Amino acid sequence: MLRLAFSAKWLVRAGLGVLLIIGFIFLGHWQWERTQDVLAAERAGLAEQVAVDQLNPLGQPIVSETVGRAVSARGQYRSDMQRFVVHRSLNGKSGVWVVTPLQLSDGSLIAVMRGWLPNKQAPGAVAPSVDVEITGVLQADESFYKGSPPDGSNVAAISRQSLQLGATARDGFIRLSTQTPVTTPAPIPVPVVAQQGSVPFPLQNFFYAIQWWIFSLFVIGVYLRWLWLDAHDSSHSSLDDDAN
Repeated sequence: MLRLAFSAKWLVRAGLGVLLIIGFIFLGHWQWERTQDVLAAERAGLAEQVAVDQLNPLGQPIVSETVGRAVSARGQYRSDMQRFVVHRSLNGKSGVWVVTPLQLSDGSLIAVMRGWLPNKQAPGAVAPSVDVEITGVLQADESFYKGSPPDGSNVAAISRQSLQLGATARDGFIRLSTQTPVTTPAPIPVPVVAQQGSVPFPLQNFFYAIQWWIFSLFVIGVYLRWLWLDAHDSSHSSLDDDAN
């Protein structure tokens, strides 16, 4: 087989096979890059801010695909419905989260976790009384202690049951990132711990990439198979000639 592989005929075939393999590897790499481009485009789409009333319809439960999405909202804080989520720490210090409902232009409410304070009497607990524009991340209700009723203005978790905002409240809450106008003093922003919802993996492009690379292996297999058959036939022909 080795002598046959270095014959002129099989060197030409090997050259053609190498060209095919290079082409298939290139096409597979192109499809893989295309897969990454599709993922990047879909992730960029998820990163764009969306008005919360478009993403989180009133009267409907929040869905996993929207958890972690960047959202914006405009309205006025309802300080009379403000709650403090107790036993929350930041940088190793115990304190509270300040949750203030924001009333949108349609009258609906969305809970806004404005940040952390060492206690509910600390400066910054009072929400501004003017219209504000906010950005943040949409989060689902906390599952632990979600049924615990409020103890005055204190709650154990951020949930519809604990906050008791009524039927006009949208599901979930916004973890505040920015607010315009900026007010001081203000609660300290709490970093987002939840990961943004993942996007569907573009399997079609991925399998196209794998397909081209498999074709490369197929070329190698076909080449070796034909070479073996040719060598086998040559060996039988030699034996027949010797017999004669």
